[in-house]
Amino acid sequence: MAANSELDLHLDAGRPEPAPQTKHKTDVGAVAFLTTVVVSMIGIAVLAGNIFTAAHHLENAKRNAESVAHTLTAIGVKRKAGQSDLPHCQLREENAGKLTWGPCWEEISHLPEIAALVNVLEPDNPVFGPPCDGTDESIGLITIEKGTPWFSAGTTGVTYAASDNEDSIATETPLRVQVCNRWGEAVKVEEIKF
Repeated sequence: MAANSELDLHLDAGRPEPAPQTKHKTDVGAVAFLTTVVVSMIGIAVLAGNIFTAAHHLENAKRNAESVAHTLTAIGVKRKAGQSDLPHCQLREENAGKLTWGPCWEEISHLPEIAALVNVLEPDNPVFGPPCDGTDESIGLITIEKGTPWFSAGTTGVTYAASDNEDSIATETPLRVQVCNRWGEAVKVEEIKF
């Protein structure tokens, strides 16, 4: 019998021992970490989507402002050549002293390509307005400012200010077209000669 027990020991020695049975507990720290990572990734995706949408709307607003600048440039070229279809904008010797921005802009604003524009950034706001002032009311506005050339000590420049209805446009007039971004800040689109 002693030989058999020796043999049994050898047989048992070749068998692996079973792993001890343990109960697995949920690691609360790991779950909290993974939850934080997932929520953060969702937040980043939403933020990136909002930034992309805002940038897309601003680009569309800038395209609208570029369209206005191109229309004004084309009218300016016709004005200079004496071929403008808009009587209140036409440069003529007989109306040189009376030619003002208000009546000219009124005619321009009724042109189909200008009248069809909408405020892309804030549909409840008008399309055109005064210079950007950082308020919600200025979001998405296209602004047109009149330039006043200046000369000083051999340097030249142009100072821009809000266009007034009574501003004279009897000569070629520099204009700056801007659009107000999502925060009501001015984004320059083009400076043109009108």
